[in-house]
Parts: sequence; structure tokens; C-alpha cells
Amino acid sequence: MEITEILEKIGLNQKEASVYLAALELGTATVESIARKAGTKRPTTYLVLDDLQRRGLVSIVPRTKKILYTAETPELILRELSRKEDLFKRFLPNLMAVYNAKKEKPQVQLYEGKEGMRHVYEKLINSGEVRFFATIREVANIFPDVPERVKRAAAEKKLKVREILTQGSADIQYAGGIKQSEYYVNRFFPKGTDVMATDNAVFGDNVVFFSYEPTLFAVVVESKGISQSLKTLFEMAWLTALPYEKVIS
Repeated sequence: MEITEILEKIGLNQKEASVYLAALELGTATVESIARKAGTKRPTTYLVLDDLQRRGLVSIVPRTKKILYTAETPELILRELSRKEDLFKRFLPNLMAVYNAKKEKPQVQLYEGKEGMRHVYEKLINSGEVRFFATIREVANIFPDVPERVKRAAAEKKLKVREILTQGSADIQYAGGIKQSEYYVNRFFPKGTDVMATDNAVFGDNVVFFSYEPTLFAVVVESKGISQSLKTLFEMAWLTALPYEKVIS
């Protein structure tokens, strides 16, 4: 790696690195000599030297008829980096407090259209565990591959699914083709609740509501508190939901 590249990585821009290295190699030199060595134009070199002087990396040689510059020891760069590191360490707890406070706030994201909704289904399928309280009716029409992928992930023991469906004809037909297991269990809402129009799920710290009418979109709320509340409501609904065997003959 070139020395100029190293200087750039520790905070100097390309021109600053070239001019400082040129001054360092020349010892004491005029602007013209430094510009020629650095491969920069003289007006640009003046500006860069002014910046380097403000940073304490070069200085003007006093009591000379012609302005001469000399580079200061590279140890100054190390001292400056150490000073910045110490300053950052002092304020790191404050920054971490801001970071953690942000994470604790619910994150709400809107995914529009088929591609946006598919992205959410992908996250859901790869989550490891999901609770559905939904109807399969619209999902099967718009994303016929998604229910099959959910079933396959459960069969391969990559996804644990518990699902409360309505007793609508589409849901009954769909559930009839699912082999109940430790990784996929269905239950049903009582009759009369087949007016549910959305597909809803809880996975990880996320709650998602899929809407199919009048437009396609999904709203994902990422919040540990909200997801825990929905999981609790799901468990309460699960206890009163009808077992698979009582609905699917």
C-alpha cells in the first residue's frame, strides 16, 4: 500500500496526503518545489498548505526572504488520532444511549405493491417461527406459491407455524391439504368470522398486516412490546379456537 493511501485512510484527502508527503521528503522547500513534487498546481498547493498549517502538519520557516515550508513530524498525526480516539471514547456512552433509545422505539414500515409484499413474506418464511391469524383466500389468488413455500419450510423443519383460519371455503380447502405436525398446526375461528379480509402474522419482534383490497400493501410494526402483546392475544385466541379435527373431517 502506498504511503499516500495510508495518509488518506487516517484522515487526509488525496491532495493533502500528496502535498504533506512531498514536504516531508523535501524537508524545507518552496511552494513551487512542493507543487512539482506532489504533482499539484501551485494555486492548489497554496490552499492545501494553508489547511495543513492550520492542522499543525506544516509550518512556515521564519525570517526568510522567500516563503519556505517545512513538514512537521508524522508523530503529530498519531497524537491527533489518539486525541480523537480519547474524545470519542469519552462520548461513546452518550452515543450508545441514543442508539439504544432509537432501537426501543417502534419501527413502522409500509411495503406497497406485489414486490413489497413479497419481500415481507420472504422475511416471514425465513423467520423460524410464525403465528398466523388470517384467511388464505386472497393470498392464494395473488401469491399462490407463498402458501406452498410455507408448508414446505414447515415440512423441512425450518419454520414452525401455528395458524388460526376462518371457516370460509378457501380456508377449509387449504387446511385440508396440510398434514398436522409439530411444525404446522391449524385451528379455526368460529363460524361467522369468515369476513376477515387481511392476512396477519406475528414473527420475531414483528407484527405484519397484509391488505389486498382496494390496493396491495403490507404494514410491518417492529416492536418487542407490541409483538409480545399480539402474541398474548394470539395465545388467548388459540385456546378458544376450534381444533383441526373438529372442522376438517
